[in-house]
Amino acid sequence: MNQPRELHSTVICLQAGKILLVRKEASEWSLPGGKIDQGETQLEAARREFHEETSLQLTNAQFLGHHILQTEEHWLYRMAAPPSLMPCPSHEIVECCWFTIQEITHISVKPTNLQLLRREGIFTAHS
Repeated sequence: MNQPRELHSTVICLQAGKILLVRKEASEWSLPGGKIDQGETQLEAARREFHEETSLQLTNAQFLGHHILQTEEHWLYRMAAPPSLMPCPSHEIVECCWFTIQEITHISVKPTNLQLLRREGIFTAHS
């Protein structure tokens, strides 16, 4: 019997050609976002999770699409951040950092997040 997929709202936050990634206690980096709470819309979850993890407000978010992966479903949003916007880790996050696509190839990133970045054409197998 199939396990139900986890439902996530996920944010690709871009600033000057870099992507914002967050890290919990583990060594693996991920896009900001998380599970959708009962009674919450996907956009509400994206706003809440983004703020909880980065201390930033999700503004002018563009909905990119609904992606069904093997064990997760993601409602994906994109936000362009002005250069003055500086994330600050909060909640369960220990670090927030901006990475270029090239830098992402040298760090450990959650595989499902790499799939999302590939599907959006932001990260390619040759990056």
